[in-house]
Amino acid sequence: MRILSVALVSLILVISFGCAGKQTLEIATPVKSGVDIKPFIDECAQLATAGKGKIPGWKLAAPADTYDEESIFDYIDGAAELYFAYNFRAVAAAEYQNGETSIIVDVYDMTNPEGAFGIYSLNRYSAANYVDIGNEGIMSGTNLDFWKGRYFCKVYSFDMSEKYQGDVVNFGDRLASEILEAGEEPAVLGLLPQNGLIPKSARFFGRKLGLDNIRYVSEENVFNLSEETKGVVAEYQIGDSRFDTFVIVYPSPDKAFAAFEKYSNHLVGKNAQLLSAETANPETQKIFEVDGKFTFINLEEQRLTGFWDVESQDIAETFFKLF
Repeated sequence: MRILSVALVSLILVISFGCAGKQTLEIATPVKSGVDIKPFIDECAQLATAGKGKIPGWKLAAPADTYDEESIFDYIDGAAELYFAYNFRAVAAAEYQNGETSIIVDVYDMTNPEGAFGIYSLNRYSAANYVDIGNEGIMSGTNLDFWKGRYFCKVYSFDMSEKYQGDVVNFGDRLASEILEAGEEPAVLGLLPQNGLIPKSARFFGRKLGLDNIRYVSEENVFNLSEETKGVVAEYQIGDSRFDTFVIVYPSPDKAFAAFEKYSNHLVGKNAQLLSAETANPETQKIFEVDGKFTFINLEEQRLTGFWDVESQDIAETFFKLF
């Protein structure tokens, strides 16, 4: 029952993550740290079963199932690579039963708060039903996602009644209370301009597969993304114009410059028209017209910033001043 349920949820997860653009064939692989992960697996299992005897009417069906970097494919085959892009380490899954109804609790150890927020953030959007569970949570029917500390957690039932919505929340609250360290959002989010930023639209990535599931840019790794890069995409609205903005931080100015040149050349190769702008520095700031819309890229020391698909050149030239 649990494996079938997770297969369906994983399919939904991949579809929702991929809605921003075309999927890529790139395969992410786990980062082997050489650290004994058994204590982390045990801790995930302890957290997943924290609701045992605590939520009236529900009983733990069996000890939690646990999975590591190799066995995770047995649990969420088809979505595991995306978790690897956010430094997945272990997951525990516990099933609770109340009569014929089940609630599943998944606890993913993503190594650090950056990874936990990152995998959670892929389902962020401004109109989501946000709830105050953990650092931040999203409720959709009887499906709850939240993050806290280094953990990304899912609590869900396939019974959509209000009663089970309440029970899912109760399990989520119980689980979140057991995670003692809160953690912080990735620092790169603080580099986003605030003017026009749509609240709770920021989504974090480091590697190419993460960006592909936010916004598909190219089959090629045109931003030279790696385990060393930290990036964020967020939605903005200025007047009637709504568009995506990005910030990527590189480990050195040289690597940022190389990515600036590579992405500029990629746009030229796609027949984008390079425009002149009075206030732009042509060495570090470029505005392109792509299919009647405007893309901007800006280089500043170790950062690459910019936006896609602004509908007006005037708004494009106004907005890039914020960088």
